[in-house]
This record gives sequence, structure tokens and C-alpha cells, in this order.
Amino acid sequence: MDTAAIIRPIRVASWKTSLVAAGILGMLAFFVLAWAYPTFPGDEGALVRFQALGTGWLDDAVVLFAKVGLAKVFLPAIAVLAVGLLFARRYADVSMVVAGLMVIGVGNGLKELVDRPRPEYHMVGPIPSSLSFPSGHTLLAVIMGGILVYLIERSVKPLALRRAIQAGLILAVLAMGASRVYMGVHWPSDVIGSYVFGVMALAGLVWFRNALVSTR
Repeated sequence: MDTAAIIRPIRVASWKTSLVAAGILGMLAFFVLAWAYPTFPGDEGALVRFQALGTGWLDDAVVLFAKVGLAKVFLPAIAVLAVGLLFARRYADVSMVVAGLMVIGVGNGLKELVDRPRPEYHMVGPIPSSLSFPSGHTLLAVIMGGILVYLIERSVKPLALRRAIQAGLILAVLAMGASRVYMGVHWPSDVIGSYVFGVMALAGLVWFRNALVSTR
């Protein structure tokens, strides 16, 4: 019996479990600190530096990004994606998309628990009435952008085209977070918190999708 062949998968599983546990603990610590403190060190300075980059075309770009995060814009787009996946009989992928919407809803609910006020640095675009942490627009971008990156990896065959689309999606996710700070409606730590929460949730969504496939 090859003992090394048995031990190796156990070590890999243990390493993955430890990584997930560390990620969850780090995320929880981040949320607790955001609940305890209205800002993190460096938040104000970073926000001011972002806004110092202000130009007319940047103002127009961030307002456009803000509109993408409106329910009346992203919900129909997600519905079209889900229907397309249904017609393709990719039921596990549909379940992942629906679960992603639920994660976004949880993120919005967490705003009430953390109860962090928004910064008083509004520069351009609509003024949100909700609380600040985590950034809902950024979480939406991370979850749906990440799901699209995953689906494209499995659907687009030409490697160059696949990587180009995925790179564009990742840049859009990063730009969404940056736009929220630039507008002055979120502290940088609000955006970072959404990235941390979103990446952890994405890992869970992919696991959920793969678990559904394995049970069929």
C-alpha cells in the first residue's frame, strides 16, 4: 500500500480547511471592527486621495457604475442570465446565481447589524440613504462578476478570448469598489470588507454548485 498516496490528499484537505477557517475568522474580525469603529486607520486619507483625482470623465464613469448597482438594472440582467442557463439545462449554475442573489441580500442586511454611518465626503452622484458597511454595490460586483468569471471559464473555448473577458470582468469589479470611494459614499474599509466577504461567499457558491452536480 502506498502510504504517501493516502496521506497526500489528507494533507491537501487539511490545508484547504485551515485556509477556509482562517478566511472566515478574518472576515468576522473585520466585521466586528467595522461595528466597533466608524472608520479604520487610513480611511480618510485614502478617500481624500481618491477624490483628488477628480475629472469630468471620472465623474461620469462613477455615476454610470452607480446605476449598474440599481435593482431595476441588475435584476433584469440576472434574470436573463438565469433564463439562458435554464434553457441550457445548467440547473446547478442557475442555483448558484440564485444563491448569489441571496448572498447580496444578506450583505444588505448586515449593514443594519454593523450600523456604520457613511462618510461626509459626498462628491458626485446620488446620495444613498442606507448605511455604509459593507458596500452593497461592491458586493454585487464581486458576487456576480465572480460568477460570470466562473461561467466563462467553463463556457468560452478560445483561451485568449476567455482570459480577455475574465480580465475585463475583474477590472470592472475593482473599478466598482474604487468608484464608491471616489464618490464619497463609502470608506475604503467598507469596500475592502465587501471584497473579503464576497470572495469568501464566492468560494461557498462554487462549492455549493459543485455539490449539486456531484449529487445528480
